[in-house]
Amino acid sequence: MAYQALYRVYRPKTFQDMVGQDVITKTLENAIEQKQTGHAYLFSGPRGTGKTSAAKIFARAVNGISPDQAGASHPDIIEIDAASNNGVDEIRSIRDSANYAPIEAPFKIYIIDEAHMLSTGAFNALLKTLEEPPAQVKFILATTEIQKMPATILSRTQRFEFKRLANQTIKDQMVKILQIENQAFDEPALDVIASAAEGGMRDALSILDQVIAFGPEKITVDNALTVTGSVQIDQLLAYLDKVLIHETAQALEVLSTILLAGKDANRFLADLMSALRDIMLVEIAPDLVKSTNQLAELKVFNQRLNQTDLQTMLVTIDDIKTQLAQSLQSDIYLEILTVKLSRVGQESVSPVGKEAEDSPAKPAVKEITQPQVSQAPSQMKTDQPVETPATESVHALDKKETAKSDLADSENQSDEGLQNLVNQADQSESPDQDIRPVKQSPQEPVATPAPVESVALPTIFTGQEPVQAVLSQAKRESLTHAQTIWSELVQGFAVKDQAVLQTAEPMAASQDALILAFDFPAILAATIENPTLLAKLGQELAKNNLPEVLVLRTKDEWFNDRAAYVQALKSGQASAIKLSDLEPHMIAGQVVNKVETEEVVAEETQPAETGFDLVAEAKNLFGDDLVVVTDSGDEEK
Repeated sequence: MAYQALYRVYRPKTFQDMVGQDVITKTLENAIEQKQTGHAYLFSGPRGTGKTSAAKIFARAVNGISPDQAGASHPDIIEIDAASNNGVDEIRSIRDSANYAPIEAPFKIYIIDEAHMLSTGAFNALLKTLEEPPAQVKFILATTEIQKMPATILSRTQRFEFKRLANQTIKDQMVKILQIENQAFDEPALDVIASAAEGGMRDALSILDQVIAFGPEKITVDNALTVTGSVQIDQLLAYLDKVLIHETAQALEVLSTILLAGKDANRFLADLMSALRDIMLVEIAPDLVKSTNQLAELKVFNQRLNQTDLQTMLVTIDDIKTQLAQSLQSDIYLEILTVKLSRVGQESVSPVGKEAEDSPAKPAVKEITQPQVSQAPSQMKTDQPVETPATESVHALDKKETAKSDLADSENQSDEGLQNLVNQADQSESPDQDIRPVKQSPQEPVATPAPVESVALPTIFTGQEPVQAVLSQAKRESLTHAQTIWSELVQGFAVKDQAVLQTAEPMAASQDALILAFDFPAILAATIENPTLLAKLGQELAKNNLPEVLVLRTKDEWFNDRAAYVQALKSGQASAIKLSDLEPHMIAGQVVNKVETEEVVAEETQPAETGFDLVAEAKNLFGDDLVVVTDSGDEEK
């Protein structure tokens, strides 16, 4: 007898033979026992999870056919491959033959595999028959891509979602088969095969066949790794070790060794993501770790990696994986990935040279403060320099020069007005004065501008109303411009910020505002509270002639908001909303077009004869609504 592949020999013949789909098998068995079977079923799920096998078992069980006849064809069980019979004529033939009575069995059952491959005309031809078939006819449709099935078909069928099989379930089934076949094996080798099968039993048995053919004496880990193209966990950890210490050249050498051994690029990325997943879970959920033989090493890597960098690496790998699917230059993409991963965390730790210039600094928020008047001048420490977050590493900074340079950098202010403010500040301080509280006579309080870190953040809106406001003024050319340059704009950010912004996409734009939609709510929330990233984003938007007013939403929220807006337009209930009438989202430590100063007053007295009042001058230049004055913790605008 000719050799048969393992997946054919051990294909389930009864519901009891099926593994990993207990809910589905139990439901179908009960329906048959109670004689309450439907006229149309839809089995969907990944490949190799038992859809076609379940359809055949169900068809035989309904017709009372013995499982011993599973391999033989039956005139009343008709199997159709929709991939090659997807035209209208084939479906019309089914529709016509369905009107005839069964030949032997109680029911005539049509099994249509890969049903999503049917053409639109074929679906339309099938629709009426599927809705009201003859009493003796039943349909079972199987598909791996349920999203391609028309809604009219879905609503006329009972749907069963076949899930991916757990690795342990696949491993247990392989153990049973190998014991029947009297084949020697190492259990870790079965773990490799189960992982490579990606939840499909048929894939697992096909790989098992290959491994047996490669090494008939015994199924070993090395043979399994060679056949599947998987990478040993030791090699992955060695690669990650070089990446984490930013030794890019050595990491590329490890990568080259892996690729020269014949490892598949996609398999390498999948194994690398699996290793990073294990590192992430080894402390918080050790039972979910797959690489149980390297728990000690995984814990060490868990201590070396913080969660932010870990998630950034996972997002970066997933992005490269998507690009790799569209290219034949797999080695180049893996080398690009290695360089990117080696830089993760490096910018935030010690940016140097040009990277330091390109990296946006965190905004130093320094409010205008006035100490209590009752505080005596002698109680103020005049020998200790005052340090702000922007000047913690600078202990001898000339106050006058700092005020001049920072004020000159402030956006949307006239050069002449700023120069006048600086000149007046020069007159009220000594030439060699350090940054420290100034002790003056009771008649002359001195307002001294502190080091300024002026950060212009884009105005941020969230919620449905801002979306409606932008949509009411949206222009196609504005959106096209934003979508065209978005990818190039993102390339100007640090690696970890690129990973964040690549999950966002321009969805609508007007002359004054831009709507960005993020894939994940968690990334959106982190972005809103990241002033460093927003500051850099505002700069890049300005450079590319894009609005600096942003409406940030998740993609699910965006689609819901847009649908609500369209519905309101159709019903004539759309209200005229303007962004200027809405309250923007305030970020912790936000400084929007504001120049912040620090005023130290020894005692509450009348202004000096010079008449210079820094707070009043700031309000005169920037407006009352943009200057924040804090007096003993109380804030007024």
